[in-house]
Amino acid sequence: MNLPDSSGGDVRLHPIPPQHFAEHRRRVIFSAFKWDPQVGDTCTVADHVVILRRQTALRLHSLAESLAEETVRLEGALRQRPDLHGTLGLPGPLIRALRRAGRSAGQSKRHVRVMRFDFHPTVGGQWVVSEVNSDVPGGYAEASLLPGLAARFAPQAEPFGPDVGTLLAEQICARTEGTGAIGLVHATSYADDRQVMAFLARKLTEVGRRTALIAPDHVRWSGGARCIAHGQEGELAAIMRFFPAEWLHHLPRACEWHRYFSDGIVSCNHASVVLTQSKRLPLVWDQLGVPLTSWPQLLPETSEPSLARINDGWLLKPAMGRVGQGITIPECTTLKERRLAALSAFLHRRDWVAQRRFASRPLQVEGGGRHLCIGVFTVNGRAAGFYGRLGIAPRIDEKAQDVPVLVEREESNSLGGLA
Repeated sequence: MNLPDSSGGDVRLHPIPPQHFAEHRRRVIFSAFKWDPQVGDTCTVADHVVILRRQTALRLHSLAESLAEETVRLEGALRQRPDLHGTLGLPGPLIRALRRAGRSAGQSKRHVRVMRFDFHPTVGGQWVVSEVNSDVPGGYAEASLLPGLAARFAPQAEPFGPDVGTLLAEQICARTEGTGAIGLVHATSYADDRQVMAFLARKLTEVGRRTALIAPDHVRWSGGARCIAHGQEGELAAIMRFFPAEWLHHLPRACEWHRYFSDGIVSCNHASVVLTQSKRLPLVWDQLGVPLTSWPQLLPETSEPSLARINDGWLLKPAMGRVGQGITIPECTTLKERRLAALSAFLHRRDWVAQRRFASRPLQVEGGGRHLCIGVFTVNGRAAGFYGRLGIAPRIDEKAQDVPVLVEREESNSLGGLA
């Protein structure tokens, strides 16, 4: 496979002038739905811009589309293999809900499918993929709006490709009929979740759709789906979920949470995609009979956790982990944390996976290196924009900074001229 180069000439960090950063940060907060720009003492708005070489940007989009195609085929095969769902580390109630829904649930062409693939530049000179955010990926507003806000700081670069927010709204609109609202389902008490759905509500309003910003237990099922939230009552035309599928079984039984796994309403994403959210997915590849090219080339070697794997060459990842939580990179965790993770993996093997570690290549800036992760969204198989995050350490977690990603203009011949 022709992988994009990561040796240093394809990506760089361009500083935002210090005298303009405070204004930029305010615009990010008030114009780009970044209501939570701080984690503890850490500002999560970057004072740099990522600039990609155009050839690299095109290649990353192409790879994401290939990965998305393979992921959809893996999901189709996994729906036919309920005997493998336990191997993926899914909670028991979800396994039973999938079986109750049937092997065809989630395969309707009506549903909208959005994923985010996380790419990292490596010391070895290539890009690798750490995972797919298959169920409820974040970063929609950051990927859609930050590049436009930051473009003035790097006039020889520009935003790239369709923005994911617009493309997502268009696809949802194209697959729904009638006057029902689009139910934007999320944990309504969390500002960081609310900001995601407020952004998507604006995008859907721009294409002429009515929305309802609701919690997962505000939905009642009778043929289709109906919202019971005060002031937003009525039939729903579709559900877009920003509430992880593996959390659904914690909802009250009266709200019939298992119906999220049925095909009664257009969904984005359908709850059955939790099958490929599991980081243990590579452990069942060989049992599915699905030809794969991109995934084996781009994802580091993955195996069952064992004491033999707990060393500097391997790391542990929670099977259903998110936002980098629980990943045992030595520079980012204490010895005690790594030992506790190893013990948990020994006692609860199906809750963890071992993955061979790759050497993330830091991008050099004043004050030290920054580790980069570029998320590429796909919407119904089409790549859309870039979601950039920067970390001081190799683990990209909740303290990572959101960074705009721009691509050199076609007339630019060298990243070196962008300083």
